[in-house]
Amino acid sequence: MSPPVAADDRLQDGLYFRSGETPLPAFGLLLLDIRNGTRVDEARGALAQLWAMLGELRRGTVRDFRGEDGEPAVAFDAGGLSVLLGYGARLWQNHEKHSPRLAGDDVRPRLPQLLQGPNRPFRALHWAPPEQQRRGEADLALQLIGERGITVDRAVVETWKLIHDEQLPLEIVAFHRGFQRDDRRSWIDFHDGINNMSSSERATAIVLRVPDPPWLEGGTFMAFLRIRVDLAAWRKLPRAHQEISVGRDKISGWPLREVQTGDGGALVPVPAGTVVPGDDTPREQLAAYRNPGHQSQLLAMSHIHRSNRNRGGPEQDANNRIYRQGYEFLEVTPDGRMELGLNFVSFQRSTQRVTDILKDPGWQGDSNFGGPPPGQGEPQVVLMELVAGGFYAVPPKGDPFPGAALF
Repeated sequence: MSPPVAADDRLQDGLYFRSGETPLPAFGLLLLDIRNGTRVDEARGALAQLWAMLGELRRGTVRDFRGEDGEPAVAFDAGGLSVLLGYGARLWQNHEKHSPRLAGDDVRPRLPQLLQGPNRPFRALHWAPPEQQRRGEADLALQLIGERGITVDRAVVETWKLIHDEQLPLEIVAFHRGFQRDDRRSWIDFHDGINNMSSSERATAIVLRVPDPPWLEGGTFMAFLRIRVDLAAWRKLPRAHQEISVGRDKISGWPLREVQTGDGGALVPVPAGTVVPGDDTPREQLAAYRNPGHQSQLLAMSHIHRSNRNRGGPEQDANNRIYRQGYEFLEVTPDGRMELGLNFVSFQRSTQRVTDILKDPGWQGDSNFGGPPPGQGEPQVVLMELVAGGFYAVPPKGDPFPGAALF
């Protein structure tokens, strides 16, 4: 008898949550819809073909390079490609109804409807103007991660070719590209991801262990938020105000220990350390660098505390722990406007962990990024706007493709 498979070993590839694993730098999220009126068996067959083709790409094989009439096949460097498949809300509903056909848009809830109305998906994180929004929800989401941009782009093009050649009932509706900076900082110039959970805690936060629905047990939920940052507004803030808003020193990344009052009432942030930890840093010092303890009332309203208010383990739902794999993005719009920000991608056993963080006051619910909420009559400082967003169910590994039980 084969030994039982651990729950976290059933998670699809593309989740870099184990000790020593680091997400590769190139990211893409390809969104697809299944054409309305498609029979369930037709959708299943199309996904089986798509998953098989992507599996060949991961092994360094392209359909058009297989060779004909005895020609040798052409192999290429697969670039560490990982592929993760998620399902949008419309497919959950059809599965629950046991529908023989996939219905139309009337049963496909959008992110604004799922949360708080058409203009405010979260209390302080609002939608960008309608003309600047992009699709973030679809029937299917393919997360593509690799060593280089071509690794991701090739998978997108090969997906299009397969759909076209085989006349599959699938439609590409959006593609969101991203990357990780080699200095591990974000566009606002601060270190990013320092306070992510330790590897020993991540599976607890990620894996859905309740067999309801059965097809999702051992899987997880993915949240995707493409968040635009107003870099011009951010750069108008003095460094001290930026550090208080984030909760860390800009250069070293150390959390702030206190905020003193200097000459003329100026705020002076004081970091808890000055030397950036290295490979030989003692464990307790590294823990203090990653996860600051109790702070003053002002610092408790900084971004690093608002996004991890309880600072507890992932086993308690009230701690709202999530595992985030973020990727920056940069685009220049047709009118010459530079648009940049973060592809916020997180995995958690319930989407409520994300909505709680972004809706509850004291967390991010009453601040667009960090710092105290505006007083009565004061305008909300808007650093971030939501360009696209969606939630996806990510079932465990399976044959002929993850989530085949849906069909």
